[in-house]
Amino acid sequence: MSNPPKQAAALIAVDWGTSSLRGYLLDAVGTTLDSRATAQGILHVATGTFSETLAALTSSWHSREEPLPVLLSGMVGSKQGWREAPYLDTPASVAGLARNLLQVDGQRIWIVPGVKQSAVTAAELTHDVMRGEETQIVGAQQDGIFVLPGTHSKWVVVERGGIVRFRTFMTGEVFAALRAHTILARLMQGDLHDAPAFAHGIRRSKTEPGLLANLFSARTAGLFNQIAPEALSSYLSGLLIGAEFAEAMREFGGFAAVKQPLILNGSAHLVERYGEVAAVFAMPTVAASEDSAARGAFLIAQAAGIVAPPV
Repeated sequence: MSNPPKQAAALIAVDWGTSSLRGYLLDAVGTTLDSRATAQGILHVATGTFSETLAALTSSWHSREEPLPVLLSGMVGSKQGWREAPYLDTPASVAGLARNLLQVDGQRIWIVPGVKQSAVTAAELTHDVMRGEETQIVGAQQDGIFVLPGTHSKWVVVERGGIVRFRTFMTGEVFAALRAHTILARLMQGDLHDAPAFAHGIRRSKTEPGLLANLFSARTAGLFNQIAPEALSSYLSGLLIGAEFAEAMREFGGFAAVKQPLILNGSAHLVERYGEVAAVFAMPTVAASEDSAARGAFLIAQAAGIVAPPV
């Protein structure tokens, strides 16, 4: 989109993650007027230059008379980000997120808090956290079980609009590490998706529990020419996402029993892959709106009084 009417703009929403930066210009009812994206995730921003990076992305959206309010979500609020925003304990609601926004240096810039879940096990106190996914979930405006695939995949239970509990799986990061830095990578060629090999990996993880042993089958299947080198990375991906589903189904079994659709929220290609895995596990799925992060930021800003409620 280009040159939207500035007088119609009410909020700038920014989804600032580890590897990417996405900005949205929103009007008074939350409609996206313009959007921009760069590869300037927090790992690619030099210390002390977050303000300048944000300005480069959004300065042309502001009027000279009064800068627009800006709502940031994601890893920009982590220890490695611009300012560390607090974690809100589960259950976490839109109102709770709005009450705990962190204002940056007295400017019209706020960071959405993360969400923390704590649990006492037989051995210890454990924690799980999210940053950014909470805003996407708010924007989806649905109850149910969300699956947000990515570097650190999240399974999230949402009831009456609030985040009740969740679990994180390091599926994407483990795949990247195994694909690039282990003996498994020596036999792999290319990164094109191979549907039969991917499905093979899913079925193995579903029927033969034991991820660590299953992972080595990616090597032996290549050694004995059972899977072609160009299909091995798809097989490995199937093993890992299949293992994620097998573990999540044990934890969130109540949803599996009633066949409540999983709400997939992520990039188009990951939503497609996770849909393929869900089909093997006989789980129906629906896709959340692609603009859920922008919509969630608008709803949080509205709840905080940063933008006016509808008349």
